[in-house]
Amino acid sequence: MAPERTDHRDDLDLDLEAAIGAASELAGNVDPVGGLDMEAVLNADSAVDAAMSGPRPYDFNRPHNISRAFANNLQAVAEGFAKMAGIDFTSLVRASVQVDYRGLRQSTYGEYLEELPNPTCAALVTFEPLKGQSILHLDLGLCFVFMQKLLGGALDAQTTVREFTEIERGINTGLIERLNEILRRSFAKLIDVRPGVVRQENNPGYLGGMAEGESLIILRFGITVGAAEGPCDIALPMTAFGPVREIFDPSEAVEIRTENELREDRRHILSMVQGTASDLVVELASFEANLEEVLALKEGQLLRLPQSVDAPLKVRIEGQDSWLGEAGRIGQKRAVRLVRKLTKE
Repeated sequence: MAPERTDHRDDLDLDLEAAIGAASELAGNVDPVGGLDMEAVLNADSAVDAAMSGPRPYDFNRPHNISRAFANNLQAVAEGFAKMAGIDFTSLVRASVQVDYRGLRQSTYGEYLEELPNPTCAALVTFEPLKGQSILHLDLGLCFVFMQKLLGGALDAQTTVREFTEIERGINTGLIERLNEILRRSFAKLIDVRPGVVRQENNPGYLGGMAEGESLIILRFGITVGAAEGPCDIALPMTAFGPVREIFDPSEAVEIRTENELREDRRHILSMVQGTASDLVVELASFEANLEEVLALKEGQLLRLPQSVDAPLKVRIEGQDSWLGEAGRIGQKRAVRLVRKLTKE
């Protein structure tokens, strides 16, 4: 019996090999460069699989997306800044200065600091009523080009950069304040800001003023003056727009109900309000008594009230003094006539 089982298995193996060969002929030769290596796929790292499909890890320190209206308003401010800065600095250095807006991006404060060169020119600035402090970064090489021109030198690109001397720091503060003033004018179509310079640093690590995970909106510019060219950034924290968020990012409430439906809703609400029970009390008078006097009260006892007979009565609605009234009678029932309203509602 054993040899028969072996022959049967051999026949199956031959049939399987024949089927695989036929499939290979139909599929053709597989190019190992362009195709997939099945062994490599099976042994692939789990991190690669996670990147290809399935849930992705989310970093809550990453800045969130901003609305299109918010981005458009910021772009209008940035484009105005680029235009006015080009005209202003051209007049300042008596040479052609071109300022181009290069877009908006989002980052965290920690990542942004890592991108800044060291040494550099970065200043902490404020733009009240925007909250907190922002960063104005100007290429250090451009700073030396501007200062050299202002001091009567040639408009040459600087091949070496270094930290400022005290005199250079004072001159460069004037440049930062000038950029702040231009930014104030570019904000003017939306809000009136009051810019100020907190301090400037050549080492970005000394800036501080924000948490490492703070979300920033960065307006990027490129400045070209003569043969020199360099970046300029304005980094604004997302939280800075809290007091003026409705101006930069107006909420658009779209009403999907018809006018008749709105009218019916108002009628229904008014009907509910009119049918709501309210606590209405007419107060004859009030006086203070200690606990001993209260416990000594007896039926038939007279209480002396600190109010004359002709004095108006207070009408209280839900505990609030609302009207003054006069005591009277209608038929066999007591009544109060309202004579003066105390509250507007």
